[in-house]
Amino acid sequence: MRKIRICSSITLLLMLAPVSGAEIRVLTEHLPPFQIDSAGAATGFATDVVRQTFKDAGISYQIEFQSWSRAYQLALRDPNTCIFSISKSKERQALFQWIGELSYNTTAIYGLTSRTDIVLKSLEQAKSYVIAVTRDDVTHHYLLQHGFEEGKNLYVLENVSSMLNVLTSRRQGIDLVIINETILKYRAIESGLTPAEFRKLLVLPDLPLDFHLACSLKTPAAIVARLRSSLQGIKTDGRFDKIVTGWSERLH
Repeated sequence: MRKIRICSSITLLLMLAPVSGAEIRVLTEHLPPFQIDSAGAATGFATDVVRQTFKDAGISYQIEFQSWSRAYQLALRDPNTCIFSISKSKERQALFQWIGELSYNTTAIYGLTSRTDIVLKSLEQAKSYVIAVTRDDVTHHYLLQHGFEEGKNLYVLENVSSMLNVLTSRRQGIDLVIINETILKYRAIESGLTPAEFRKLLVLPDLPLDFHLACSLKTPAAIVARLRSSLQGIKTDGRFDKIVTGWSERLH
């Protein structure tokens, strides 16, 4: 018991101790309902969790919206930089310092409901069509690893905001997109479309979108440790679930 009390005291002291250094740059993209760029104000489920994490950790930060590719490259390169919501694929594990999971989602290939000619039973069959993805997104890297080729059956967008519009207009011959159901619903509403216009064709169980908060390798270890402890504390005391419930109610 004495050992446990000593460890707990050390953890508390680390959390209370001031963190020196520059303000942390927190990068993300507009991806409702996880993070929403609304008239210059950052909102959304994941944003609320990230804000609470930094607040509890006592770390100064500034959230910035960028295209995903730019956010990803900056987080790879720059010190005092974090990024969310980023998927923790095996290939990315050594590239960042991972703070913790913000949400978990399953991913699928979707097409237009009106395209009854498309039937998919495997990812290999999808190579006969053109799939739109966001540059440097985990879906982009995933399809490249599975033999898809840019300019042939892979169309790369700079951001996800135009993905459903590109699909519905069939610009550039786009046939399919990879997305999760929650994002699909919000993107459809934003674009003046309805979720019923899109049909799930193939679930990708080996491509979970387990969104995380992560920081660059050049971000100080003390900041990373404090953020990890803060996020875990939010999950332990029930505030994380409260944020989830609040946003879930808005989805219905």
